[in-house]
Amino acid sequence: MQNNQTQRKNVVPVFFGCDQRFTPYFMVSLASLLDHVSARRKYEIHVFHTDINNETQDMIRAMAKPNVSISFDNVSETIDKIVANLPIRDYYSPSTYFRFVIARNFPQYDKAVYIDSDTVVVDDVAKLFDTPLGNAFVAAVPEAVMANIKDAGDYSEKVLGINRFKYFNAGMIVINSKQWRERDVLGQFLTLIGYYNFVVAQDQDYLNVICKNKVHYLPRRWNMETIKQWKIDRKQLGIVHYAFAAKPWQNINCYYGDIFWKYASQLPVYMQIKADFAKITNERLEQINSVVDNVCKICREEIARNDNFIRRVSTKKGAKPLTSEPAMAELVTRLRAQTALN
Repeated sequence: MQNNQTQRKNVVPVFFGCDQRFTPYFMVSLASLLDHVSARRKYEIHVFHTDINNETQDMIRAMAKPNVSISFDNVSETIDKIVANLPIRDYYSPSTYFRFVIARNFPQYDKAVYIDSDTVVVDDVAKLFDTPLGNAFVAAVPEAVMANIKDAGDYSEKVLGINRFKYFNAGMIVINSKQWRERDVLGQFLTLIGYYNFVVAQDQDYLNVICKNKVHYLPRRWNMETIKQWKIDRKQLGIVHYAFAAKPWQNINCYYGDIFWKYASQLPVYMQIKADFAKITNERLEQINSVVDNVCKICREEIARNDNFIRRVSTKKGAKPLTSEPAMAELVTRLRAQTALN
C-alpha cells in the first residue's frame, strides 16, 4: 500500500483542452513539454476534447515517452450536461468548461496542472506540480493585461471586486483538486454563471471571483504572457503563453516566437502551420491587433453598467462584501435558494 502511494506521489498529471482545429498548435506545446520532463518522474497527459479524430489522436500518442502517457478524454457528454442546464449556454463555447471538470472527473488526483494549448513549456512541469498549495484553490500567475492596461485593471476592481494586481491568468493553473471537490468549485461556477454573464474573460473571470483570497501566486516565469511590458531573461522562462493576439503563427514579431517555431519545425504538422501562417492577410492582422482595444471597450461598458456584478451583489439586502471565501459561499447559497424558490 505504501509503495502504491509513493508511486502516485511520483505522478505528474497535466491537462490540456483542445479541439481538432487547434491540434497543430497543441502539438507544439506538447513537444516542448516533453523536451523538459524528468526521467525520475512519471507524467500522465490528458487531452480534453469533443471532436479530435482518431488519426490525429494516433499521431499525438506517437509522441509519448516511456515515462509519459498521453490519453484523450472525450468530455462531450459531460459538457453537454453542463451546457443543457445553463440559461446563457448559447454564448459559450464548450471548451470554456474543460478545466472546471478536472477535479470531478479525476478523483484519483488531489492536484493537477492545467495548461492552455497556446503555450510552450521550457522547464520541467513537475516543478509546478510540486508547488505546496495548502488550502489555496489554485496556484497561478497574475494577469499581465489587468496589471498594465488601465481599462482592464479598472474592470477587475470595479466589476469583479478584485485588485488588478491579484487577478490571475487561468491559462496555466495548478488546481487543488481536493479543495475543488470539497468546496464544490464546479457547483459554484454553475450557480454564478446563471446569475451573471461575465463577457470580458468569461470562465477566467468566474475563476477569479470564486478563488478570491484562495490563490497561491507564482513567479511570472510560469506564465509569461507575450506582451511588451513583460520580458525576462530566457534562462528564467518556465512557460511562455501566447495569449490574446500575441501568437507567433499570426504575428512574425511575437515575443519569444522563435521558441514556438523551433518546436514546430520538428513536427509532422510543421508545413500545415507554415501554410496557415502564410494565409494571414493584412485585414486579419488588423483584426488581431484590435483585440485588446475591443476588450478595453467591453471593460468600459461593463464598468458603466448600473447592474454590473459588484453593484448587483452589493445592493442585495444583507449582502456581505465579497472579500473572502465564506462570503462567496454565502452568495452561492443565497442564489441557489432563490433558484429553488423560482
